[in-house]
Amino acid sequence: MEKKFNEKTFYSYKFLNDCLPIYALYAILFKEKGLSIAEIALLFSFWSFVAILSEIPSGVLADRWNRKYIICIASVLKSICYVIWFFSHSFLMFAAGFIFWGISDSLATGTEESLIYDNLKNENRTDDFIKVYGRGRFFSSLGNIVGVISGGVLAYFIEINVISLMSTVIMILCFIFASQLKEKNFYSERMVKEKVSYFKTLHDAIKLCFKNYKILLGMVFLIFVICISTEYSDEFDALIIDDFGLGYIWLSIIFGIRFVLLAAGNHFADVIEKKIKFKNKVFILGLVGSGFMLAFSLIWNSYVLIIFGIFCMVMTVAEVIQMNVIQNEINEEGRATVMSLFGICQNIAMILFSSTIALLAGMYDLRMCYIIISMYCIIATAILFFVFIINKRMLLKKTEPVKITLK
Repeated sequence: MEKKFNEKTFYSYKFLNDCLPIYALYAILFKEKGLSIAEIALLFSFWSFVAILSEIPSGVLADRWNRKYIICIASVLKSICYVIWFFSHSFLMFAAGFIFWGISDSLATGTEESLIYDNLKNENRTDDFIKVYGRGRFFSSLGNIVGVISGGVLAYFIEINVISLMSTVIMILCFIFASQLKEKNFYSERMVKEKVSYFKTLHDAIKLCFKNYKILLGMVFLIFVICISTEYSDEFDALIIDDFGLGYIWLSIIFGIRFVLLAAGNHFADVIEKKIKFKNKVFILGLVGSGFMLAFSLIWNSYVLIIFGIFCMVMTVAEVIQMNVIQNEINEEGRATVMSLFGICQNIAMILFSSTIALLAGMYDLRMCYIIISMYCIIATAILFFVFIINKRMLLKKTEPVKITLK
């Protein structure tokens, strides 16, 4: 009897992959080593640039080779980054660490989602993707909670670069759990029977992204609204706490609360998806989430950080729901390759975002930067919502049956 996909092993891997005490502190580490906010923003841009260069090769590799092995390699590369940071004292040394982290990110992009989907498909459980994917993100958020809380506490007793080295040990444990995952890759198995070239795999993925409006608009929404407001800006969240003049222990407490809300959003995303009856729910959630972000930015006080947490929770629900839509639209194409195209666009957007923050930081304070980001997210979501409705109506008109009147 074929071994089933061990969800608990996957959840353990996701927990350890983000249970890193350095997460809440590396922006502070850079600042303590003499880097300016502009230099920190440029570091994040470089991180994304590295990921862009490795996205396509790693995505195609994940479709044509063993995805479990790729996830294991990604864990090792991320651990090397933290070892380098332990010895780092300059912009170039920190950038060297980001080379390994950037490659690690590109290897994991789409590989995890593809591994989940193909294993569930093999067991005729594709309807469970949103639940398993959401639960995986839930344990990832739990890992973040433990990581940021322990990081803030440890920072009172040891230097932050030592905390970076401790994160390396955790990534080694993560590697052990990743090595126990079950491998299932329908695309790779098809390659044994069919001779599909490397470039054909890439061509099919590109064609699907531009041909399927649900995937195209869904990716644009995830990249230019969800990721900009949560995944890109979270690199600067520690600077918000620092701007409020709060200590390391408060950084841990506040980040802990935030990740609790993120975990709740990920865990209950499938339930919320079923409960919300109105159509185009992801765009509505995007508008609501952006509204919470704008409210927090306008008030800009440590007492209303809970509003920022609610914004993150709403946005993460929208992200899980949208990712489920995208995965269900992929059929014969390489899943990891499709998601690598998503990753490239995501990292290009990250570079633009970090560069914009670096530019705005030279003209405005941090609060004004977040007000501008909030307004952008509201406007961008409204535009994409309108474009989605127009495309949907056009598609319905094309598929309407022709009425023949007999005289």
